Amino acid sequence: MTQKKKLHYAWIVLLGVILIRGFAGGGINMTSGLFLAPVSDEIGVGIGTLSLYLSISSIFMLIWLPIAGKLMNKYDVRWMTLIGVVLQAGSFMLFGLMNSVWGWYILAIPSVMGATLVVNLLGPILINRWFAKHTGFMMGILMACVGLFGAALQPLTTKIIASSGWRTAYMVIGGITFIAVLISVIFFIKGYPKDRNAEPYGAGEVAIENKDKASKTYLNIEEGVATKSSAFFLLLLFMVAITGVGVFSQHIPTFGNELGYSIESVGMALALFSIGSAMGSIAIGIISDKIGCLKTSMGMIGVGVVAIALFFISHKSFIIFSLAAFLHGFTSSGIGVLAPVLTLEFFGQKDYEKIFAKVMMGAPLASIILIPAYGFIYDQFKNYDIVLIGLLILLVVAFFSIGLGWKQRCKLTGVC
Repeated sequence: MTQKKKLHYAWIVLLGVILIRGFAGGGINMTSGLFLAPVSDEIGVGIGTLSLYLSISSIFMLIWLPIAGKLMNKYDVRWMTLIGVVLQAGSFMLFGLMNSVWGWYILAIPSVMGATLVVNLLGPILINRWFAKHTGFMMGILMACVGLFGAALQPLTTKIIASSGWRTAYMVIGGITFIAVLISVIFFIKGYPKDRNAEPYGAGEVAIENKDKASKTYLNIEEGVATKSSAFFLLLLFMVAITGVGVFSQHIPTFGNELGYSIESVGMALALFSIGSAMGSIAIGIISDKIGCLKTSMGMIGVGVVAIALFFISHKSFIIFSLAAFLHGFTSSGIGVLAPVLTLEFFGQKDYEKIFAKVMMGAPLASIILIPAYGFIYDQFKNYDIVLIGLLILLVVAFFSIGLGWKQRCKLTGVC
């Protein structure tokens, strides 16, 4: 009599990670912008003045990321997740009690400390620990689900703000996130497969596939060696460049308005951007598992070039503008999917958490510099032509940095 195959616990961990990142990322992070207008109206400051707290968050994340990576590597991931949600969700709820813009500036620091642990690091770390194969696909599933949570929680947040006020909305979204993360940590999350007397999902298959052939092995480069290598700096440059392209999404509404499209039409284009992001997350994850993350990165850059080219002629037709937004979302989704996979391919698993945290510094660095830069350029010239040229330059930088970085990675590890 054949024994029924038991569900691998890795899938339970993935469910927990989806819930955690879905509420913390798709909920708190993706709804933050909805509060800017009502909060600024009530407390009597400009949106620009209030939104400086988001810049403070990005700046502090640069400092905190390498420290957070070491903590996630050293301590039980469940306790770190609980600390993270207390800091992030707790700060978010406290926003609802503030009457001065200084409250947002001060709480931005504990908020981003928690978000770094729960949103930026937890998912890639646990997927890397629990899945021996298909890690790109799993990251794609995770990122797509985050987008779906955001699509559900953003209108919910808007309704709460409209019916009960922004203070109540802060409390409700923060409270729901805290409860969801707490339940996930208690019932779903385990730090390592050994905690369940198990091996990572697919470990046996990988061992069979690699037997008697030139296997895809990782030399497991130590953090000190990795972060001083040219391969690391080129990978970091790739992250800055591709994130710099992705953050143009913050300006798509203004760009659409400048082209003469209605608010409703621009909203439709943003919805297509989100759909492209969700589809891209899954597609890029699958493709990277099939053909490798280097070729996938090159392909993603190619899609980005097409998107920018369409933006240049999007004044001719709303269909072209919408298609450009969709493809831009597809390209942008690759940031969250490929970054952890590339880090693993470049440097292995030994100090993965610490190295990955430093690779992720490229994202806030690009956000701090380029989001306001795009705005200043638009203010100066009243169009986005120079910005679009800059995006093409960034894609060229991304192309050469990942290509050269891969060659340096080969020299560093001896594995190509």
